[in-house]
Amino acid sequence: MILIADIGGTNSRLALVRKKSKNFINLKIYKSKNFRNIYEVVGSYFSDLDLKKIPNVAVFALAGPVIKDRAYLTNLNWEVSKYKLKKFFGFKEVILLNDLQALSASILLLKKSEILNIKGKKTLKKEPKAFIAPGTGLGEAILVKEKPLTILPTEGGHIFFSPLNEEEFKYLKFLENKEEELSWEKALSGKAISYWYEYYFNEVLPPEKVTELARKKDPKALKVIKKFFELLGRKISQLALYSLPEGGIYITGGVIQALKEFLEEQEFKEVLLRGYFKNEKLKGLLDKFSLNVILHPNPSLLGALAILHNQQK
Repeated sequence: MILIADIGGTNSRLALVRKKSKNFINLKIYKSKNFRNIYEVVGSYFSDLDLKKIPNVAVFALAGPVIKDRAYLTNLNWEVSKYKLKKFFGFKEVILLNDLQALSASILLLKKSEILNIKGKKTLKKEPKAFIAPGTGLGEAILVKEKPLTILPTEGGHIFFSPLNEEEFKYLKFLENKEEELSWEKALSGKAISYWYEYYFNEVLPPEKVTELARKKDPKALKVIKKFFELLGRKISQLALYSLPEGGIYITGGVIQALKEFLEEQEFKEVLLRGYFKNEKLKGLLDKFSLNVILHPNPSLLGALAILHNQQK
């Protein structure tokens, strides 16, 4: 057995998988905020399963930068050490990955039915491919090559948000008053959905509630969701302009999983594309890249497994 884990700002997903298999066993989801560190999460998982033998190999997709044998989970303020994971649990091999690095590799194992095309079904080339994932935070990565597998994880979600009108400049001031980072992540994430609702209507609601109201056609919630998709389109175009993803652009993340039904409606698809084509000068270039939504519920787990398989070859 191999342990595969996706440790995110909101949820931590852990599962077991047999060697060379693609099927997850005993998948469990924990609320990350209920734990003080990753070691408690892994310990709880093993305790819940009452495992008699700990897996030799563990692969962790982590929501933050991974440098050498350490990682820092940005939205949890957790530090993760490869050495400590080995020491605490007796793993023989531990692989630490940025979660978007892992997510990008999911493309190697995804089925066609797990990808929803929004624009331009044909790709110019196989690579590079660009990935963006609004969730608790905002992740981006670029798959440069599949053979040898080369993926550039980034921290592009922390680039400063670029407002284009008075409404958005005032939103930045709103964030500043909250002493928040003035980044794209705070304009395009789960937390951002709550912030936009508060900014527009002076009422604090969790993102899940805003999404629920939008499904019920509540006009205030729909305004927030449309703003989210417009900004998503703009951020995707930025990603496209600095990566030139001739292999396509892939959208996923916890927020997209919650909102994917809206992207199947023409009205919301048009809002996203309007944001994507905001740069009139480069509209022709942007039109060359396909846009796709990953429908698989756990792409980071799948991608972590793909990277493990790739390293074992």
